[in-house]
Amino acid sequence: MRHNKKISGGYIHSLFFGIEDSLISTTGALAGVAIGAGNKSLILLTALVIIAVSSTSMAASEFISEETEEAVIKEKLPANPLISALLIFVAYIVVGVMLLLPYLIWPYMGAIPVSIGLALIGLTSLGILKGKLTHKSRLRGAVEVLIIGGIATGIGLVIGLIFKV
Repeated sequence: MRHNKKISGGYIHSLFFGIEDSLISTTGALAGVAIGAGNKSLILLTALVIIAVSSTSMAASEFISEETEEAVIKEKLPANPLISALLIFVAYIVVGVMLLLPYLIWPYMGAIPVSIGLALIGLTSLGILKGKLTHKSRLRGAVEVLIIGGIATGIGLVIGLIFKV
């Protein structure tokens, strides 16, 4: 028997936002630092700082914005601001650690393409799911998310190449 349990669109928003932001910003930052510094300790420190600070910042921002939105707009399925914040926090950390793992396993030059590959797989999956949930083309959803993620990662790589230390 299948349960059609409805969940708040706000929770889906929080989960997608945390996953997508971590896929894009963590990959771009790690690739840029890896290319620019080539120092595994610096890459690991950067990753841990980015994952910790960004996930906490995003969770706090989500809590504040969800709480504000809930006060202004009464929707049929209200989202609990604390649950929304926790979804972003956990999603960001899980994805960030997944993108960091290649740098813990392989030398940084080998880890860059693996981490970027994982991010591309994640972004593609997220885009396909977006297409499905919005009843639009899954291919279009995947392409949109990949373009946004590709641009951000490219920016990180270019900055790393320009400002090598």
